[in-house]
Order: sequence, then structure tokens, then C-alpha cells
Amino acid sequence: MADRSKTSSPTGHSDEVEISALTPHIAPIHFPTMQIVGYAMSLALTLLAFAMTAHHWLSPRGLVTVLVILAFIQAGMQLLIFMHLREGRGTLWHIPVLGLALFVALGVVGFSIWIMLFKSGVS
Repeated sequence: MADRSKTSSPTGHSDEVEISALTPHIAPIHFPTMQIVGYAMSLALTLLAFAMTAHHWLSPRGLVTVLVILAFIQAGMQLLIFMHLREGRGTLWHIPVLGLALFVALGVVGFSIWIMLFKSGVS
């Protein structure tokens, strides 16, 4: 009779395959260099946007343009560094989720601007 207490590769019989998939695989812990650099860059971009707005460094049109560019840079950096967009078994499923998130975000921003511009007269 075989001793089941020894660790061996699963044979495919019984629940061995499921149990082996549930065993924890502990990855070595590395210093989070990318996260620290990403955090510092996020702070720098936020402070730059605040300084540009507070001190009126550009005309309103130029300021909005630069702020939108800085926002897209920061959003991309957040997705890649903190949301681990590049990691995973397959990144194809990220596309519809990102598309839906972009649709919702642009809808919220777009309708907020529309309400602010056209003040519906409801008071």
C-alpha cells in the first residue's frame, strides 16, 4: 500500500489535482522599487498640476490642455504600476474591463461638464 503522506506529483486520480492547485505558492518578497518610484512620480505630477493651477502659469486653455495630459500620464502610470496591468496569465480580458471603466469615467466627466456649462435652471 502506498504511503500518501509523502509529497509527490499528482497522478490525476481522486482529488490530488485540486488539492495541489490549492497549496500556497509563496513567492519571494522583493523590495517594492517600482511602487516607490510610481508613488513619487504620482506626487510630483500632482504637485506640478497644483502649482500650475495655483500660480496661473499658463492661459486657461493651455492650463486645461496640460492638466489633461498630466492626468492621462498619471492614469497610465497608475494602471501599469499599481493596478498590475501587465501581470497575469492573459491580458486580453483586461480590454473590455478597461473599456467599460473608460466609458463610465468619460460619462461622469462629460455629464458633469455639461451640467456645469448649461446650468439647467433648476434651483
